[in-house]
Amino acid sequence: VFRKYLSMIQAEAFRCKEITSKLLDFSRVGEVQCQATNLGELVKDVIELIETIGEYQDKQLTFSGSMSVFALANPHQIKQVALNLIVNGLHAIEPGGQVTVEVTQAGGMAQLVIADNGCGMTDEVRRHLFEPFFTRKAIGQGTGLGLSIAYRIVTDHKGTIDVHSPGPNQGSRFVVKLPLARSNEEVHHRNAQAA
Repeated sequence: VFRKYLSMIQAEAFRCKEITSKLLDFSRVGEVQCQATNLGELVKDVIELIETIGEYQDKQLTFSGSMSVFALANPHQIKQVALNLIVNGLHAIEPGGQVTVEVTQAGGMAQLVIADNGCGMTDEVRRHLFEPFFTRKAIGQGTGLGLSIAYRIVTDHKGTIDVHSPGPNQGSRFVVKLPLARSNEEVHHRNAQAA
């Protein structure tokens, strides 16, 4: 019995530590260190990481789009955004459901689109989605900080993040737009020369 309670205390302590570190990340203000970042490759790496997690083996995760869209971004922070949005999409679908991830260039911006055919959301949920501590997950399964942090990261990058859903049980679509690397064509040219 003692060991069981000790284990519970340890689990809760780690959960508190995670919440605290997310709060610190959320409140941290500073200049974002950006560089020309291949958004397609970054997202592909995130997908490969997620595919190793057994929890999602019965769900479909597909990638499409360009492998040569360069965003002006901090790769570590944008990787965190992509990971958060893709995992949220996977949590929103039933076994056999699908999450699609697409990287394109649109309207002079690098664009990342994550769409799922899962539980969808009401307009009320959509309005509060990026607020700190707002979560639809069961108690103890989510802090409600992931989307707030993602929103903060994207806006710090002078980008936008929008969410669309026709309604409950009709899926969701997140669209992240980031500034293109000013040297997008130069990076492309340099890579072609190196090959």
